[in-house]
Amino acid sequence: MQTLFRNQFLTQKFLPDGWTRATLGEVSLMGAGGDKPKTVSNTQTENCPYPIYSNGISNDGLYGFTNKCKIKDESITVSARGTIGFVCLRHIPYTPIVRLITLIPKTDVLSAKYLYLWLRNMHIHGTGTTQQQLTVPDFRKTDIILPTKEEMTLFTDTITPLFEAIWENQAQNLKLSNTRDALLPMLMSGKLDISYLDL
Repeated sequence: MQTLFRNQFLTQKFLPDGWTRATLGEVSLMGAGGDKPKTVSNTQTENCPYPIYSNGISNDGLYGFTNKCKIKDESITVSARGTIGFVCLRHIPYTPIVRLITLIPKTDVLSAKYLYLWLRNMHIHGTGTTQQQLTVPDFRKTDIILPTKEEMTLFTDTITPLFEAIWENQAQNLKLSNTRDALLPMLMSGKLDISYLDL
């Protein structure tokens, strides 16, 4: 996907006809993550189905799970402190917490997938002398190039099945991890008898 995006949108020496320049603030609703929710679970449960994301890199910044979501739209998160500029595309409802910037694209202008790949190809840096940080007011001023609506739609339709395959694999991995975490303590304590299995 990265190669396809670069070849199609980042190799032009001049702005093609119909393409425009804008700022991230003009093409997205940008905000900062809030405080950690009061209800937090280490695993996804029926009562806590929504992921909490922080500015960490490990496991795409997954902090835990909670009972309420703050963002329901397909969107992008960018780490704003520590490892600044770690970009993730979020496709399921979630709650962002401190030091994480969220961008909800204005879908009449661009898709979340285009915005994600654009940000992945940017060198995102912060400001500050003692500890670098990325702020929403500064990040809103960042430039972005937009192709025509037809090119945007065609590109998004082309790469969407690739993202969907990735998300399906991630969902299956999460289910397997949750099953492992539930069964392992039972196995270690002897509550789960597997002696009858032909291994």
